[in-house]
Amino acid sequence: MEKDRTREGSAERMDENACIDNAFVEKVIKSQEHWQATIDAVRDYIFVVNSGWAIIKANISFAERFGKHPRDIVGMNANDLLCFALPPAEAIATDADRACGFASREIVVKDCTFIISAFPTRYDDEAVTVYIMKDITELISLKNKLYYAYKLASLGRLVSGVAHELNNPLTGILGYSEILGTKVKDAEIARDIEKIHRSAERCKIIIDSLLCFSRQQPPQKSLEYINDIIDRTITLRAYWHRNQGIEVIREYAEDMPLAYIDVQQIQQVIMNMLMNAEQAIAESASAGRITVKAWPEKERGRIMVSIADNGVGIPAENLPRIFDPFYTTKPVSKGTGLGLSISYGIVVEHGGMISVESSQGNGAKFLIDLPLK
Repeated sequence: MEKDRTREGSAERMDENACIDNAFVEKVIKSQEHWQATIDAVRDYIFVVNSGWAIIKANISFAERFGKHPRDIVGMNANDLLCFALPPAEAIATDADRACGFASREIVVKDCTFIISAFPTRYDDEAVTVYIMKDITELISLKNKLYYAYKLASLGRLVSGVAHELNNPLTGILGYSEILGTKVKDAEIARDIEKIHRSAERCKIIIDSLLCFSRQQPPQKSLEYINDIIDRTITLRAYWHRNQGIEVIREYAEDMPLAYIDVQQIQQVIMNMLMNAEQAIAESASAGRITVKAWPEKERGRIMVSIADNGVGIPAENLPRIFDPFYTTKPVSKGTGLGLSISYGIVVEHGGMISVESSQGNGAKFLIDLPLK
């Protein structure tokens, strides 16, 4: 009887131990699943390689970059999969890294930049390395833009000061050259004085553009018809258009509403667009044509203006930079690189947007999108 009770007690303890073991196993499994879910939730690329560069484990982000599931890339060679040689941890580690037990390096893969970190460790009694690749392409782009913005602000202050200093002597050159031109009787000397006066006027235009670029003034808005502004601007260039044989086509919607805009600033934008088109046409062998259209998009509360030309067009590699200050592909005597950047700033200040469509040899079309109010 005593033996039976002992056997029953042993069986109960075994059942109890089995339950404890099963519960422990379930906890371990759940812990592994939770840990795997945590790793898979990270958008950085995480993977583990052995000494032969074979992938032992990987998270979903890393596998999905190659259109695969993590289990499908286990055993694959990491260098072959990535199409570049992973740097060993010891090769990229500094003394500080070694003290921390990991190493990091910035690498560029095609158009993307990554911070790659390597963590030497052991897995199932095997020496392995855990790699983490973080895509910092957008971060670098934002950093460069921020640096560029600070640089541009400093440049604007410098330009403003220099332009004001140059304005005083330049006013004297313009005034005295004009006076001399009326006094000199010798035709050759008069032509030389006229060259001086024209050069000074060109400098004056450049300085005014620089001051306009560096000056940040809020628009003085009023209710205006955009087509009236376009007509007045085209009139200012009418003589030049006739001399160059450029045809200007105007197409306005019949129900043009009033727009709340700064007349002077929008006129400057239209003028810059026209002059840009004129220069493109001058470089083309075909008969010049500029088409200006304006129409409302009342459901969006916007007014649209397009200025298209049949000039030489803009190469694709130049399109991303044409609104950058001082960027120009024209000779020194043909442009300052400020017209489009000033126009962009004015339109954005109005709460609008300006874009361009162009290709080499097929002309260009600038689209201005402005709010009605």
